[in-house]
Amino acid sequence: MAKKVLIGAGALIAAPLVLIAGVAIQTTTTSEVASANPNTATIGGGLKSGSIPPQYAPWVEKAAGACPGLPAAVLAAQLKQESGFNPNARSSAGAQGIAQFMPGTWKTWATDADGDGAASPLDPPDAITAQGRFMCSLLKKAKRSGYPGEPIELALAGYNAGWGAVQKYRGVPPESFAKGQTYHYVRNIMANAKRFTASAGTSSAVDLPAGYTVPADTPAQVRTAIEWALKQKGGWYHLGGTCTDAHGSNPAQWCDCSSLMQQAYKAAGVTISRTTYTQVDEGQSVNIDAPQPGDLVFTPGSDGTASSPGHVGMYIGDNRIIEAPRTGVKTRIVTYDSWRHSKSPITRIVAVRRIVSR
Repeated sequence: MAKKVLIGAGALIAAPLVLIAGVAIQTTTTSEVASANPNTATIGGGLKSGSIPPQYAPWVEKAAGACPGLPAAVLAAQLKQESGFNPNARSSAGAQGIAQFMPGTWKTWATDADGDGAASPLDPPDAITAQGRFMCSLLKKAKRSGYPGEPIELALAGYNAGWGAVQKYRGVPPESFAKGQTYHYVRNIMANAKRFTASAGTSSAVDLPAGYTVPADTPAQVRTAIEWALKQKGGWYHLGGTCTDAHGSNPAQWCDCSSLMQQAYKAAGVTISRTTYTQVDEGQSVNIDAPQPGDLVFTPGSDGTASSPGHVGMYIGDNRIIEAPRTGVKTRIVTYDSWRHSKSPITRIVAVRRIVSR
């Protein structure tokens, strides 16, 4: 006898699921287990830029990237369905956080993804990473099961109702199960996932120089900041822009050099100030010949000193900096040496600051 595990905010069914060995498995008609979304094949690829709160996008894409066949758009739509991206959401059944984990299930999948010393379902990086791991496990079961329907839909049904319910019905439970709660949970997520999928011909994947990867020993928060900054590559510059939609149509939401830094660290849960003049006092000073990934790199202002710098970029490792340069030029990657050894005093490095201590 096994008790049903409730996961999501949408899974508010309190009755236990009883599985009795030896009892014939109930079957359903083909129409009842058919794919909840006949256009499932249109879902995949990258996460649409600006489609979810920017601080969560790197974690969603990282969670999806760790599991072949698990689209980032589906994870995003699932978070929307579960909590509306509310990290403090709580259901009447006891589910918690942005991914709505029940306490018992959280014990199985808990992870300290952001390295802050605690694993909590109320911490979005932890919860989203655990969501991805749990969904990946369910997806593997779904692929092995041979049940009718798309494996991703079977996995969603398992997340919502428990894998036992999928086994009982040999597919997505029909509308007759639990008043259709799981059936419509799957349908809604698969339909909404299209909204979070990058359009054909575009991708939110980072376009990096050949051979570049974020160094393996980079702290989790710094890694998130770097990955978020890299996703803005190719967006236009706008002085005073908020950097909240770098690839959008509204210039006010494009990036300038310091808003790129601020929003990148905001995505990692780290608050820094808005301008180069104040960012140069953030964190700790670093030898300009010994930068580490995530360090902010400054060039001087009109007075030629670091007291009021005119420009900032982020060192990402491998002798590279990402910067939002100036009006008319897109966010790009340049070499650290081009700043360190610049022939012009106004484009030569005068300060390096480490935001997250090692």
